[in-house]
Amino acid sequence: RGLSEAERKVSALSDEDVERLEALGVMWDVLTEQWERMFGLLQAFREREGHADVPRQHVEDGEKLGSWLSTQRTRYKARGLSEAERKVSALSDEDVERLEALGVMWDVLTEQWERMF
Repeated sequence: RGLSEAERKVSALSDEDVERLEALGVMWDVLTEQWERMFGLLQAFREREGHADVPRQHVEDGEKLGSWLSTQRTRYKARGLSEAERKVSALSDEDVERLEALGVMWDVLTEQWERMF
């Protein structure tokens, strides 16, 4: 992603410098880039396995995909907490929708229970 208009105003870099750095792979929003990479790995896992129930210890392409998904579930649960109660940032509505579109289950134990009975 490129710099926003506000970021460009406070940046000492020229547009040309920004473009050259981006061509080299400079990421301006590392957390978003990392989330998108993990989401892409989850998509690949789902396509291959037919589900998005990634085991907690699963590693995909060198990344701890199972741990990442567990963190997303924690962030989902944080949506129901006040700011003071939260230990992690809550997932955005858009991220929830994207994960649900892949079939992510938020409460794995309840889902497993429902399938068994």
